[in-house]
Amino acid sequence: MEDQSAQQDPGSSPIRFRRKQVPGEQNGESWQRIESRISGKRTGTVTRRILRVMAAAVALPLLAWTSYNIYCYMVDRSMKEYHTAYGEIRQVLLPDSSIVYLNANSTLRIPAEWKTAESRTVWLEGEAYFEITKKPGAGNAQFIVHTDKIDVAVLGTKFNVNMLGNRTTVSLKEGKVQLTAKEEIADGKKVFMMKPGDEVLVEKDRAQIRESVNTELIADWRNHRYHFDNTSMEDISSMIFQNSVMRL
Repeated sequence: MEDQSAQQDPGSSPIRFRRKQVPGEQNGESWQRIESRISGKRTGTVTRRILRVMAAAVALPLLAWTSYNIYCYMVDRSMKEYHTAYGEIRQVLLPDSSIVYLNANSTLRIPAEWKTAESRTVWLEGEAYFEITKKPGAGNAQFIVHTDKIDVAVLGTKFNVNMLGNRTTVSLKEGKVQLTAKEEIADGKKVFMMKPGDEVLVEKDRAQIRESVNTELIADWRNHRYHFDNTSMEDISSMIFQNSVMRL
């Protein structure tokens, strides 16, 4: 039922409103429709947020995995690898005419291209004896051997690096070597300047140096001969297993 519009004062707005009574049921239905729309919008917003989170959870690991594989692919293409099996000894001639004797069950990785203006760098796992030539026309350009525990920076020299279990030993025959442990050392120094006849042992958080070592024997394994001086049975058995002709 409609009411008569109220009489307006002169100068008021010409727009007139009519009031109309709406049944209570119709009001209830209207509010239900409004609440349903609001609820639907909220549900849609929450759903979209959940989907975004799920997409991110899937995309981020996938992106990380893809990036890692691309990195590995690029590293593999930029590196050249030499590997020896159990009981095998291999001689490797490097591009700068340096010679590396690779002991059994060992791996040597070098850059596929050596840039003459930069230091020469290789990565070693296992044991190797190095005979490094000075880089022609490069002054004090270093030759650096990286292992998981130490870095060995050298000039023209002859030295042996042996990684046996958690122990890494560097024995110097000729020239000059700077050995740097990659982790903090609780017992001993972190950096050693080695002279011929020195041998440095790095094990866990301990490092020690031995002087006047018989360097003529440090790489006699190249001739399949092994010398033991105050060596534990555990180390001897590990060496025998590493250099055994048996294959797993």
